Amino acid sequence: MEQIQQIYINSLGIAFYWEKQEGIIPNRIQLIFKEIGLFFTVSELNEFEYLIDESIAKNSCCEDCTLKNSNCKFLLKTPLYQLDLSVSTSELKYLKDLVNGTLFRIKMESYLNGEGKN
Repeated sequence: MEQIQQIYINSLGIAFYWEKQEGIIPNRIQLIFKEIGLFFTVSELNEFEYLIDESIAKNSCCEDCTLKNSNCKFLLKTPLYQLDLSVSTSELKYLKDLVNGTLFRIKMESYLNGEGKN
């Protein structure tokens, strides 16, 4: 049976590496949130972070809307051009935290393991 190595978790989801017998699958991150699972490379995860930030900026006009946290949803693009996600404003904020926290931990581990040192 395959195991996981958790990278980051919040109340919306979890990010982790899959572990095989020979160790973790490097440079591939499983992101699970709501009922969705996405398997990203690190560069795709960086692109997803950019798309989330772009979506937040584009939908910032909704800040004064009284319905923004109810059933109001919009499409969020993903690095997988065939796949867009329907998310609410609050889900988008948790997703941003999940992606940012995951990337931070990956970069920190990389630095601590000597890959980021001169």
